[in-house]
Amino acid sequence: MSKKSQQRKAERRSLEEARRITFGKMVRLLLKSLGFAILLTILVMVLQALHVPGISSFWVQMGMVLVAYLLVYPVLMSEFRPKKKAKGAEEEA
Repeated sequence: MSKKSQQRKAERRSLEEARRITFGKMVRLLLKSLGFAILLTILVMVLQALHVPGISSFWVQMGMVLVAYLLVYPVLMSEFRPKKKAKGAEEEA
């Protein structure tokens, strides 16, 4: 087996393992999402307490949630991406 095909096979295996849904991954996703929702709620409450104009509008709040979610999405879903190996580990293997 050539080194390239071994590397492709290892990448495919790590991708399949990363996509596998496990109880631990779901719990971590739930906790991250809950933390995100709590932080966003606190942010909206602080902005309302500071009397920021327009922040009490439903659509402005939904826009904030959308923008924040798009920014935080990679962190939330990091459990389902394959782990990157260090370059030194690839050369040794």
